Formats: sequence, C-alpha cells, structure tokens
Amino acid sequence: MNNQNNNKQEPFNIVYTIKKKAVNRISYRIMGFVFLMVVAFQIFSMINGFSKHIMLTGIFAVILAFYGFYLVKMSFRKQAFDITYTFNEEGFLVKHRYGEKLYKFDDIDFVTMVIADENLIYYMLNVKTKKEAYPIPFTMQGALCEKVYDFMNARIKHDDDNTEKKDDNIQLNQ
Repeated sequence: MNNQNNNKQEPFNIVYTIKKKAVNRISYRIMGFVFLMVVAFQIFSMINGFSKHIMLTGIFAVILAFYGFYLVKMSFRKQAFDITYTFNEEGFLVKHRYGEKLYKFDDIDFVTMVIADENLIYYMLNVKTKKEAYPIPFTMQGALCEKVYDFMNARIKHDDDNTEKKDDNIQLNQ
C-alpha cells in the first residue's frame, strides 16, 4: 500500500513572477508629459506669432504630441506591471494588474524556447495563444524554463496532420 502512495506524482504546479519596477513606468509618464509640454509651448509660439515656419512647427508639434501620448499610454499596459504566471495541469494562468486569464492547453497555439546567450544565462519562453503572445524571460533559470517548456509542449495539440495536408495542397496548386 505504501508503494502505491509513493508512486503518485505531485501535480505539476509552478508559479513564476516577473517583477517590474515602478521607476520605469514613472519615467515613461514623465517623458510623455515633457513631450506634451514641448507641444504646448510650440502651439503657444505659433498662436502668438513667434514662429516663422508655422506649417513645419505644426507638423513637429503633432508628431511630438502623438509620441507623448504613446509614452503615457504604454506606461499603463499590462506588461508594465508585475505579472505572475502559473503553469499547472489545468493550463496556463496569467495574473496581472488588470485581472487574470486562464488559458487551457487547447487555447495555446504553440510554445517555443529561445536561448539568447551562448553561456545559457538568458532563456525565454514564447507562449502564443489565439489572441496574445507572452514572451516570458527566465534569467539565470534555464532548468526551470526547460522544465516548463517540456511540460507545456507535451500537452499542446500539434497539428502535424493539418500541416501535411497544407503542404500537399501547396504542391498541387503549383
């Protein structure tokens, strides 16, 4: 009876958190507001007649305004805050500031592992779902990345049959 209990494996459950610094978000917002202040001064100079090249100044102000709004908007995106990934038998759970989303293994299109450094210092796991892509960095944790990759890759449906049919159709059309 003890042998049966010892043979049972613990369920796979890995929780991995990526911490993001608030300083980065604040920097994006400050730079965005600086660009918007430059735009305000440019518009003020155009209205009061201090600018000789009104069209050129207007185009420059519009470009700076778009970039300023872009920087401020990017400081509020999901990836700018702490993200917790949970890998378990149910699927792939993503928790961030704006909520959480559980992806079943049927919802995941593919998983790839990238080794960017020759010394194996920096690993990255790319998880592609039907709507979003999640690049997950594993710095100095190559074994963990490989373990998660093997676990997820074994549970994802691979469309080997569909790709063969697509290849046949391509050859027939040529």
